[in-house]
Amino acid sequence: MSKLFYIALFMPMMMFAAVKSDFYLWQRNQNKPVQNAVQNFYKNSSGHLYFLAGEFENDGKIIPVKPAPVIDLQRSVPVFRIHIRHMKKTAALLADEIYRLYEPYSAAKALQIDLDAPESKIDYYTNLMLELRKKLPDTKLSATVLPCHLKHTKKFTQLAKACDFYVLQVHGLAKESGNWSIYDHKTAQKALAKAEKIGLPFKAALPLYCNILSQNLLVKPDLYKVAELASKCREIIVFRLGYPGDGQSLDMKTAENICNGKYAPEIKFKWHRQNKNLRYLSIENCGFFSEKVTLQLEYDKEFVADMDTFNYAFLNGSRLSVILPPSGTCKNFLWVRTKNKQNLANIIKIKEVK
Repeated sequence: MSKLFYIALFMPMMMFAAVKSDFYLWQRNQNKPVQNAVQNFYKNSSGHLYFLAGEFENDGKIIPVKPAPVIDLQRSVPVFRIHIRHMKKTAALLADEIYRLYEPYSAAKALQIDLDAPESKIDYYTNLMLELRKKLPDTKLSATVLPCHLKHTKKFTQLAKACDFYVLQVHGLAKESGNWSIYDHKTAQKALAKAEKIGLPFKAALPLYCNILSQNLLVKPDLYKVAELASKCREIIVFRLGYPGDGQSLDMKTAENICNGKYAPEIKFKWHRQNKNLRYLSIENCGFFSEKVTLQLEYDKEFVADMDTFNYAFLNGSRLSVILPPSGTCKNFLWVRTKNKQNLANIIKIKEVK
């Protein structure tokens, strides 16, 4: 996050027209907040929702995922996640099982396979998509791939041709040289250039989420660089659709801006008068993940009688530490009682401490 909150980033001119993005719905527990997010998506976006509909474990066990009842199959695509590192089923047998699992969603007329496939399994992946094509000749088929798959040009081209389009996933939690990462910008740029050179239809899946690991380690992408990559993409699927209370994803407005090559996050502060001398400070998060920030409060003590915190904020002298609310939401974090009627926006200045 920058030293100043109120900043704007001016990105280079986009190569393509404004993007109306698709989103992944990857939550297995599709509770009421998730359902509200789905309804909001259909209402405010013209894109499609790719939802997790089932998962195949390495041992072949099938784990169905019950989708939210608000899913509109006219604007949604079921996705089946498949782990095959130790899979012993033939491509034909696996295709049979997917076909049966897909039947309740056939009105979507589209199906996506998210195969956890090492490079050595590209042939298997291709055979699976060809078997599905036989069974679902009128269904739009897509498959997710990784940047490393594109290195095998001949085999990968066969896989891509077995699909109506593929999804280039340029993200994933990884640990290299002792450091965790979720997005490598150079790798993503090279993969995008390679995909453009191959010339077959594809969408790019961009990471607009973070992971919280043990000891509260926050692993997040550089969203400025993601926005830079997005400005060069023709079609995008966002991973993933956030919902109210989800601090590990971005709100839809911010996500759409990033997909159009623009990322200008800010934190907004507002004082709310409760009575003659009492004010609440609310903080609105416009485009950041729910991460910890420390703020320096600069004020003249002769105007302040007392102050304290809300929502797990911590006040140490003139330093206020808070966990930002989820992107696109607002919370109260501080109350201040003045010695007389004062406009706190003029009295208390707020800066981030690095």
